[in-house]
Amino acid sequence: MSALIRPAVPGDIEPICALLHEKMNAKIPIQRWRRLMSYPWMEDKPDLGRVVEENGRILGFVGMVYSDRLIEGEKERFVSISSWFLDRALRGRGLGADLMAAATDDPKITYNNVTSSDRVLAIVDAVGYRVLDDSRYMWRKRGPSGPGLRCEWDAGTISGQIGEDGRRLIDDHADLPVRPVLVEAGGGRALMFFSVKKKGEDVTYFDLLHTSDRALLVDHGQALADAILPDGPAVLAADCRFVDGALLGVEREAFPVPRYYKSTRLAPAQIDLLYSEVQLLDLKLY
Repeated sequence: MSALIRPAVPGDIEPICALLHEKMNAKIPIQRWRRLMSYPWMEDKPDLGRVVEENGRILGFVGMVYSDRLIEGEKERFVSISSWFLDRALRGRGLGADLMAAATDDPKITYNNVTSSDRVLAIVDAVGYRVLDDSRYMWRKRGPSGPGLRCEWDAGTISGQIGEDGRRLIDDHADLPVRPVLVEAGGGRALMFFSVKKKGEDVTYFDLLHTSDRALLVDHGQALADAILPDGPAVLAADCRFVDGALLGVEREAFPVPRYYKSTRLAPAQIDLLYSEVQLLDLKLY
């Protein structure tokens, strides 16, 4: 029997999780793999991704994490691609490309793939992805926090000071490794979300996942780093598309592999890093 590519349904969850845990990454426990298919912000999920099935066995998978977002007042549907895997027994038959093409074939949806491997870049290009971002800006602590910037970290307090859209972002990520902060500086205010992880030589990274005001980041990036970074090796990092224009005098670092997107509707600056496998699988951003 030839291999079949089809939508993943709830009955596939356990064999998918077993495949990913046993053959893709055993360091991620099965209960974390389940999060890719049980995330709380969309109760009526269109599907759970795409599977490759042969002789009744699931031997390939690409996860599709759906979310509906308001972008400049318009409802947009996003899919964050995750956990693209094909069993070795099926490789070399073009099924990997077919699997990704099947997962990204709706022109009404904006797709992102922010943790791609350099081994599959030819396929990523072939199915129509474009570079979302290839580098990030980085600020390091220079001294004590100044008086002109205020940060509120308590999610409950923040929710009482912002609108419905911001509260939804906080609620949707409430049980995930995401830290919201409300930043006030220079008469402006921005709701930001960070992933905080130690990387490399024990450096604490505050990776920006979302900001409601890019101008505040441009104008007060160094003051923000001074305010939120701990003493010792630490970095405030933001993908370059999160700021308007080039930042002079700010350290810039290229990604080992670019982040990618596929969209007929949105520009890179409108695509953030929330609602993705980064939170659901508790991953470190490269």
